[in-house]
Amino acid sequence: MSNYDTIDPLETMPPAKKSMVIFFMVDTSTSMEGSKLDSLNKVMGDVLPELIGVGEAGTDVKVAVLSFSSGCEWITPEPVLIEEYQRWENLTADGVTDLGEACEELCSRLSRKSFLSSPSLSYAPVIFLITDGYPTDNYQKGFQMLKENRWFKYGLKIALAIGSNVDLDVLTEFTEDEELVLQAYGADMLKKLVREIAVTSSKIGSASMPLTDAGGRERTPEDVAGTKKEAMVEAVQEMKQDILGVEDLTDLTDMDIEFDEGW
Repeated sequence: MSNYDTIDPLETMPPAKKSMVIFFMVDTSTSMEGSKLDSLNKVMGDVLPELIGVGEAGTDVKVAVLSFSSGCEWITPEPVLIEEYQRWENLTADGVTDLGEACEELCSRLSRKSFLSSPSLSYAPVIFLITDGYPTDNYQKGFQMLKENRWFKYGLKIALAIGSNVDLDVLTEFTEDEELVLQAYGADMLKKLVREIAVTSSKIGSASMPLTDAGGRERTPEDVAGTKKEAMVEAVQEMKQDILGVEDLTDLTDMDIEFDEGW
């Protein structure tokens, strides 16, 4: 590993320009076909304009989209400024759910030698995983690689389960906090959650913080990441109450399930 790659990703000296990437990891396996992917494509097209300006002045918010099914593919060859990425490319469904391969590919890009090569300060990324099922490959290998990546460690990780046939334990492993896992049971719920998660996480992830805490102690990367995670957990709790109408996902009944869960 080069000295360049060991630079602290959360260094807080104010640069002329700041940058943050929000990664969308989208499941496009066969089980997503139909209302799930149709609804997701629609809301992603609608939410892109809402991401313009979410960062503070002097901050570039960029988008990177990775689809995964039988293998994975970058829809964006590299992170794109949100102002320049205002036309969502509708995704299609086919294949199995190679989440592990997608995580390995993401890990390879979470580096200053690749997708995070901005010459200015780069905030830790936001990583938003969207899936409707179970991994079909060795996802644990991919998870382990990510957990050893400093950018992933300090980034905001949020997962959205679509429908009822999802392994929530796997998503909790990914986010490392069950509070950062949400579940959408129908199209309207999906649209509201994607919009709120994308906008809120971008705002929190791209927010600058004082160099010291209230006690005058210099903030460490762990402090910054922890504070942003706490803010996201609080926001997610509000989403559960405002959008889902519950404090716990187990409070939802079968009457709330609208998506076709066919395979």
